[in-house]
Amino acid sequence: MSDVEVPVLVVGGGGCGLAASVFLSDLGVRHLLVERRESTSVLPRAHYLNQRTMELFRQHGIADDVYRVSTPTAHMSEVAWRTSLGGDGPVDARELHRMEAFGGGSTAGPYAADSTGPPTNLPQHRLEPLLRGHAERRAPGDLLFHHAMEEFTQDDEGVTARVTDRSTGEVRTVRARYLLGADGGRSVGAALGIPMDGAGGGFTIISVHFSADLSRWWSDSLLMTHIFGTDGEVSVLVTSGPEWGRASREWALHFRVPPKTSAGDLGTEVVTARVRELLKLPDDVDVRVHHVSEYRPEAVVARAFRAGRVFLAGDAAHRQPPAAGGGLNTAIQDVHNLAWKLGAVLAGRAGEALLDTYEAERLPTARRNVGWAMRCLLNYGVLFAGLGIAHGQRAATEESLRELLSDTPMGETRRAVVREVFHTQRIEYQAHDIELGHSYTSDAVLSDGSPPPPRDPMGAVYHPCTRPGHRLPHAWLRHGGARVSTHDLVGDRGGFLLLTGPSGEAWTEAAKKAAEACGVALTVVPVGGGKDAWDHRDAEGAWARVRGIDDDGAVLVRPDQHVAWRARHPGPHPGLDLRAALLRVLGRPDQGPGDRA
Repeated sequence: MSDVEVPVLVVGGGGCGLAASVFLSDLGVRHLLVERRESTSVLPRAHYLNQRTMELFRQHGIADDVYRVSTPTAHMSEVAWRTSLGGDGPVDARELHRMEAFGGGSTAGPYAADSTGPPTNLPQHRLEPLLRGHAERRAPGDLLFHHAMEEFTQDDEGVTARVTDRSTGEVRTVRARYLLGADGGRSVGAALGIPMDGAGGGFTIISVHFSADLSRWWSDSLLMTHIFGTDGEVSVLVTSGPEWGRASREWALHFRVPPKTSAGDLGTEVVTARVRELLKLPDDVDVRVHHVSEYRPEAVVARAFRAGRVFLAGDAAHRQPPAAGGGLNTAIQDVHNLAWKLGAVLAGRAGEALLDTYEAERLPTARRNVGWAMRCLLNYGVLFAGLGIAHGQRAATEESLRELLSDTPMGETRRAVVREVFHTQRIEYQAHDIELGHSYTSDAVLSDGSPPPPRDPMGAVYHPCTRPGHRLPHAWLRHGGARVSTHDLVGDRGGFLLLTGPSGEAWTEAAKKAAEACGVALTVVPVGGGKDAWDHRDAEGAWARVRGIDDDGAVLVRPDQHVAWRARHPGPHPGLDLRAALLRVLGRPDQGPGDRA
């Protein structure tokens, strides 16, 4: 007999698990979250939150709190590459390149047009407490930190797990319909025996969280600076708040373990000396180290995201290098995809087959994101070559940098070449399409045979569209006196949305009958062309440019803001067509007339 019975057991209380808790609560799904640590992360490692993640946070009432404490766009609009911060040598303290990033500067237009808000930056040790607060307010008493899931078994009806209170040693049995492994790959995936395919783990990265006044070398627009040392090593320095720009008091520095040094030998004194050495800080700068951690970058994806009644998400399902900042974002988007499907199945609105679409949709997306991050990382080899930096060859590297920075014809030529080479790194810092342009192919998407939008091989240019499987394009509408995004029309309670054109009256009655037959919530929103009589007016014409339907057509949107189906115009039986589409999406395609699951 179990001590606790819940529909869903979430294992892991990091960013992925906490986001899952928030989403499940809003969808009315009871759950229990267990996390082996006593608290949320004390490390600032993951920090970038892309626009898609912020859209999901907006849907679930988190975005405003994040924006309130995170980095303003003005303070994260550029990244830089330098030889060092300080130092008085001939090639010290020299900026090699600076790039607009994350929707800053000249890239701001598309970022502003394509989403409800900008990307932002909030280090993990500040984000996780915020998410935990939201999760605990929604599910009081159901988040158990300092509790470890020791083992689990599953059968046809559910999962039985043994959970230990690490403070008291008390053991309880938890019985759940489903288990979500969001534990970073520490236990659930290994217990399932699911292999991880890919590469990595060949070297160790040290992350140092420290305080120092670096304002004399920083500029307000910078979020991060890469340091190319003459020893051939590259380190990355990132502002960590709580103020931003030059006012930042905390920093995260990431660097490889020096040759012939064991990661275990890196105590506080050694690490402090290494921070000073890499940045070339003068003695008058006080450096106070808070935390030191280590990890081995990987580019791996699990072969399966589901085994029976157990699902993997986040680092338990995929791990990638920090380049492109996709790890945490992919994790949060994983659980957002899964949460509404669990809610629909547990409420009896959907068939079990809907849960199979989680892997079908998220595994290819994870492979794309992991592959992109690896390409961004490997491109640093091109940067090294362009700069003439040779690992372990300090004298040759310094001579190459002297020539590069010299006031000579060859120096001018090399700097021109380096600018071209560095421009290729926009695949990491201007990856607008990579962040918004992913699409799904699964049984929860009904293809209409239309071709996909153009693809930018550099990942920058995003083409919004309502092609089934793609994210619903954001467009501002006018509703009364308010400005409302198309995304705002998709609630956080698991309902569907039907957007129709200004001549889409036939869909209103069709939607009512289809929703009743399928047992789902379906909101119909006609979008007009700017006339005051319309409840939702396309006053700026943004929706008309991307809607992909005629004036009498309709777009069916899933609870996760992805397009499920569209009709450019109504057929002879719009009600039957819409009903069939809903049943297909819900994993109930064979349901007969009048039947309800």
